[in-house]
Amino acid sequence: MTLLKTVLNLMLRLLLLPVAVIVIIMKWLGIFLTSFAGAILYILSGVCFLIAVLSYLMKISTGSESATMLLTGLVVFILPQIAGWMIGKLDILNTVLWSFVRA
Repeated sequence: MTLLKTVLNLMLRLLLLPVAVIVIIMKWLGIFLTSFAGAILYILSGVCFLIAVLSYLMKISTGSESATMLLTGLVVFILPQIAGWMIGKLDILNTVLWSFVRA
């Protein structure tokens, strides 16, 4: 029974090794894309915020239009945060997979 368990455990480890490598590549790609897109989206959200506040102060837009622009800036700001959270979950999955493969 222990030989069968050992063989099945070894087979499962060998099957999960490519999955662990794919998760690492997804994590690295996600970090790169999130960093690159995050910089652009942070600038874009700052521009949306400034346009909304300044257009409201200069009476160019109404309060509801400014609120819509502020909400747009907030959504654009939150997108890289959500992506970073997802990358954190990928990192946890990566740690669990590698701890099983190495054990």
